[in-house]
Amino acid sequence: MTSYVGAQDPDEADRLAAQAAGGLDELRHVLALHPPEPGAHVLELGCGAGAFTRALLDALPDATIVATDIDERLLAAACQRLAAEVRAGRVTFARADARDLPFPARSFGLVACRFLLMHLADPLVAVAEMFRVAAVGGVAVAIEPDWGARALYPDAEALDELLRIARQSRAYGFPDLLLGRKLFALLRAAGFAEVGVRASAFSETAANVAVSPAEQPSGPGRLLAQARALVRRSGAATDDELDALIARLNAVVRHPEYFSAGLDFAAAGLKRAPDESSAAAGQA
Repeated sequence: MTSYVGAQDPDEADRLAAQAAGGLDELRHVLALHPPEPGAHVLELGCGAGAFTRALLDALPDATIVATDIDERLLAAACQRLAAEVRAGRVTFARADARDLPFPARSFGLVACRFLLMHLADPLVAVAEMFRVAAVGGVAVAIEPDWGARALYPDAEALDELLRIARQSRAYGFPDLLLGRKLFALLRAAGFAEVGVRASAFSETAANVAVSPAEQPSGPGRLLAQARALVRRSGAATDDELDALIARLNAVVRHPEYFSAGLDFAAAGLKRAPDESSAAAGQA
């Protein structure tokens, strides 16, 4: 997997750890569509700093988990954060590319990822790998944001400009900020059946955030700062234009009337036996 935009950020492990908020609820919500077998062998792709690994451990107390990532630095951070679970044998960490997994076919009862596919040039390649390594009767779960379903006040135009830059820079490695709405199609295209999608809403206001501009840039502002080089290559914005937009996005979080809300989408699909898939296709 090509290095994603945050790969060179020395604080990336901490940023990813902060994404734990909401992950457990999202996971439980989507697993209700296709509950995995008790004691399932679980594979996580793109585990980052281990935030979603923790959610998997909490939601599936009888499962054993293999958590993978391409970034050795993030794997080390995840291993440190979950050292007790590693010692207990509940989770092992391994370096692996989500597009070319080093595992046999049909070897996991649940294959899961959160906030990974948006960073891939061709997410279907990774979803096809999820299908390959899922056992017959196994489940795939993917959770992704969709910034097109996001509200921002009082400077909604700053979010519009961010989305424009994201679309124009996508071919240069910018994350796909609209990936959430594509999950149903991706899992179906890879071969999963009975694909269901659940939406989880989140929101925050000035009353429940405390931000210092020198210490904690906004999430959107940080993303643009991380992606500066590729935005420059795409021609979507000059450095001065990018700096101005980052300043706007950081300022809105400090505004006394600040409000932000959005949706994450979670999809779950089932891997049927080949004859079952053929029969279902014939009835469709």
